[in-house]
Amino acid sequence: MATEKTSLPSQGDKVLVGVARGDSVADSIHRAVELAGGLGFIKAGQTVLVKPNVNSADPYPGTTNPEVVYEVVKMVWERDPRRVIVADRSGYWGATIDFMKKVGIYDAAGEAKAEIIPFDDGPWVEVHPKEAKHWEHGFRIPRLIQEVDHIISLPVVKTHRIATFTMSLKNFVGIIHPDDRTGYLHRQDHYGPTFGRLIAEINLAAKPSFIVADGTRAFISGGPARGEMVEPRIIIASTDRVATDVTGLALLKVLGTIEDIMGKSVWEQPQIQRAVELGLGVQKPEDISLQGYGVTELEEIQRHILAT
Repeated sequence: MATEKTSLPSQGDKVLVGVARGDSVADSIHRAVELAGGLGFIKAGQTVLVKPNVNSADPYPGTTNPEVVYEVVKMVWERDPRRVIVADRSGYWGATIDFMKKVGIYDAAGEAKAEIIPFDDGPWVEVHPKEAKHWEHGFRIPRLIQEVDHIISLPVVKTHRIATFTMSLKNFVGIIHPDDRTGYLHRQDHYGPTFGRLIAEINLAAKPSFIVADGTRAFISGGPARGEMVEPRIIIASTDRVATDVTGLALLKVLGTIEDIMGKSVWEQPQIQRAVELGLGVQKPEDISLQGYGVTELEEIQRHILAT
């Protein structure tokens, strides 16, 4: 049985991050979303795009838990939008729709009455964010991204063998054209710190209104498709990409993870450093207010966030 809500000491205007472990996946999602401020920003008649992680055809945590997709889509419908779309672009080696079907996301989205629109066939538009200095020639994103009122991102909390970790910032790799992804982002000379900076700069092209990070299961080594798995049964929710990712990194530290994460502050990761430089989210630990439910590790997570 989950415990009651826990709020760590906070002052002033801070970004709320809900961290919940409820009696079920649905309970965890509802509690985390509520703790992070809820979905009241969605107005009747708007169009909402829900963006899971469907990089491959590997079951969660290789991809987002279908139950998370189902529950979030249901919650969005409660706000009376005109359209709810579930969309992504998988890795170049397969069709997104096939991967969605194999991992259960297609059925989950369909049961929740969402439209399912893979980005595979476009149309695409070229963007050149002024501050994306590592993307010299810009990159392409789906035109649909520019047409919706809100994006709700559903990343997974896990390690990544190239990027060190993949959470909300890296979830937007799924909105860039596969040729930009394989031909430029994944150039061998970009691996290392530059890779993290490229990931952060993709986020200049679009901003999620809300993030629900899936920590129902997590890879604490390996990833993104396979690795050493644990089951934290936790959902992290926020309006802020940086706050979400440093909280997820802190959770991985609590769980015990790879040295590239354990051996440095969550704020020293290249993805985070570049995102902070670009103003994509919170700037410092004191900007975050953790709100917990049923998470006995909350104070330990907080300690890792505060450790700079």
